[in-house]
Amino acid sequence: MVLLHGATLDHHAWAPQVEALQDRFPIVTPDLRSHGASTGRFDFAAAVHDVEALLEVLPADRIVLVGHSLGGNIAQVLVGRGNPRVRAMVIADATCNTAARHPMEAWMSVAALHAQAAVEGAAFAQRAARATAIQPKVQQYALDANRHRSNHETVGILASLLTDALRPDPNYRLPVPTLLVCGELDGIGDVARGSRAWARRDALAHYAEIPGAGHASNLDNPEAFTDVLEAFLRGVLPLESDATAAAERVYA
Repeated sequence: MVLLHGATLDHHAWAPQVEALQDRFPIVTPDLRSHGASTGRFDFAAAVHDVEALLEVLPADRIVLVGHSLGGNIAQVLVGRGNPRVRAMVIADATCNTAARHPMEAWMSVAALHAQAAVEGAAFAQRAARATAIQPKVQQYALDANRHRSNHETVGILASLLTDALRPDPNYRLPVPTLLVCGELDGIGDVARGSRAWARRDALAHYAEIPGAGHASNLDNPEAFTDVLEAFLRGVLPLESDATAAAERVYA
């Protein structure tokens, strides 16, 4: 599994899943560029290239991409490029890159983010944390992960996602089995409504809702999320012996 975290977070966002599943599945948890310990200015296309390069050096012939929010948008692009080693995908709390939308929607959203960040100042990070999670400890993690980041940098990351990832294509269909996961209380954009609609129109998509969870569904209710994730993994990947899994396990 390659676990891709959400915008403005880092690889620690997957800590509950790594702890629960590391004995059964090899796991890679990178920091996207300009996140966590990674450097550079964030750019969506460059981040996709980074992860694509990572996949090329992994010692595995079966890969499942698991992406939360921004990580889910990156995973969608990579799967769309047809890497034969990517056998399945999990998209958690992320909008569908190829869904139909108004041509000006992304730019209007970017303008709204810039205005909100300018008006709210220091309170912008607090609002973002509350939008990310329901649980106070998860909100605090989101604040801590962004303590060094200015509002301008945060908006830049989100703007790059909105303008570069979303490419409507009504004829696109998933090439691999895909689990679409959404927190019951996720109020970000069209994520909840869009995920349900995506599952209805695509034969290889399956939808699961995480009770009592917001946008960070894997952290707000980690037990329920991990159960859903593991059930999906057991259906798409053969479990290997503990010895083999331990020998192949990689952390980044």
